[in-house]
Amino acid sequence: MLLRSVRIARLLSTDVAASAITAEERPIKRIGRALETYMRLCKEHTSMMARERADFELGRRHLANIMNLDPHTMTQEDIDEAIRYLFPSSLFDLKARPVMRPPDEILPKFRQFSFDEEGRPKDSRFYTLLPIFYGLLSDIGIKTKTVTSFYNDHFGAGKKSPELESVNTSGTQWFSREKLEKKLGEKISEELYTHLLMAFDYLVSLPCSAVEEKFIMQYREPLTALTKSKLFGPAIPEVIICPVTQRRSTFVKTRCKNTNAEVQVLAGGVGKFDINGQDLHDFRHLIAREILLAPMLVAGVLGQVDVKATTTGAGAGLLTYDPRTKERSKVNQPGARAKWIWYVFAGFFSSFVFSLGIKMRFSS
Repeated sequence: MLLRSVRIARLLSTDVAASAITAEERPIKRIGRALETYMRLCKEHTSMMARERADFELGRRHLANIMNLDPHTMTQEDIDEAIRYLFPSSLFDLKARPVMRPPDEILPKFRQFSFDEEGRPKDSRFYTLLPIFYGLLSDIGIKTKTVTSFYNDHFGAGKKSPELESVNTSGTQWFSREKLEKKLGEKISEELYTHLLMAFDYLVSLPCSAVEEKFIMQYREPLTALTKSKLFGPAIPEVIICPVTQRRSTFVKTRCKNTNAEVQVLAGGVGKFDINGQDLHDFRHLIAREILLAPMLVAGVLGQVDVKATTTGAGAGLLTYDPRTKERSKVNQPGARAKWIWYVFAGFFSSFVFSLGIKMRFSS
């Protein structure tokens, strides 16, 4: 009986020790797998970049041979000019045109981490798989705490400062998820992106968020355009202030087909329109009035600005310049391309007879 109890105790002790060993090995295995995955991805990215650089160098030398240039002194400006010459494109979006750039400028960058002597990463957020994203969330939390403490110190002392106000985010919006992923270099899910926007919105809503305006504006972009001062193509006009009346105004010249237009918009108005000396009520068609009022309704300034416009030339379209011209009329045709009905049927009948004759010839 005593021997049996001793054996049972030994078995239980070995089972407990084995379970303890497996429990200790599990996190080690997980950490080891994460490191192995990172090292594998790092090696794959390094080999891929080396391959792309070799292909780019080969293509650069081949392009220099085509353009009769020296490959040793060929610069990136020469490459861009050669691509524009060999692949002419009339696409309006510059990003859609063919380019030849080094792979380091086009391909996404791979973030490499530093490790200590024992092989452990120095960044504690390495095991989150999204270290930059969670680092940004931590920075937002630190900034929120800083803004709150700044408000408590100044509000209790009764001081007044422009920094006590909330940051002005009018005319801007947060980066889209795709643009934020490109900026951070990490893939972000829709749920994580929503959490980030909630944290940013809470920071902006604080009374003293103007203290961290520089940090907040790093992740916002203007509503007018994604690049520089463009709004759906045309440049945003410059606002001019009259030194006498202190009235703001802007002036624009544009062209649509064969029509040239000069438009002046004056702030602080009553919604008056002056188009070639005619008022808005002089236009009979309702659609013409809607076309004139639509930009004011979209901008929310209906009845607040005055518009003066002068047009010269024939009638034109509504939005964009159309370089096409009217094609000359052809003889014996109702239009430039349109054909008479009898001509269409005659062509169809002749082609049918021709194909039928060929079939009969081959069948015989």
